[in-house]
Amino acid sequence: MIKKPIFYLFTSLSMISCQINGNFKGLYSYYETTRKQNPNLFIKNEGNICSLPNCQNVYITNGKQLSNCLKNKEKSLIYIWGPKCTSKICIPLDIVQKICTKKNIKLYIVAEYYDSEMMDKKYNIEYPIFGIDTEYYKTNVTKKYLNSFLNDLSAEIQVENRYLYFEEGKFVKSYEDLNDFENEM
Repeated sequence: MIKKPIFYLFTSLSMISCQINGNFKGLYSYYETTRKQNPNLFIKNEGNICSLPNCQNVYITNGKQLSNCLKNKEKSLIYIWGPKCTSKICIPLDIVQKICTKKNIKLYIVAEYYDSEMMDKKYNIEYPIFGIDTEYYKTNVTKKYLNSFLNDLSAEIQVENRYLYFEEGKFVKSYEDLNDFENEM
């Protein structure tokens, strides 16, 4: 009988010593941390964001502002960019821009979360990188503000895909893989 309590005690003590290590990029926005690291990187523009030139700044926006830009473009693609994503579906920004330019499609890059190191790099893209306004959506949890952002663009969008194709502001289709998008266009 004494073996059971000792077993439970040993199991409990071993579980207490467990810890979780790792990077949780993508679970939260990291906006405040990133802004503190590099305060000059971000610009919150309440006005028209549709004709901003590419620059080293990240423009903070919401889905309604970006939706207004899409209405003025015949074809556009929104890439939900995970700055630290290493999956095969996460393509370098320069390559996505080349494909869109070749197909005469306007590319808007929206960061899924904030990362000072990756956002401060110079990319060969037409428009600046956009960051989702976590204050506007009143949450720092990526899934929540991303769902709200996408809902502001179109109620039909599902979060599971990174590439969102629009024609004259109307959502047409989402793609998991850029190759699928490129082959269809």
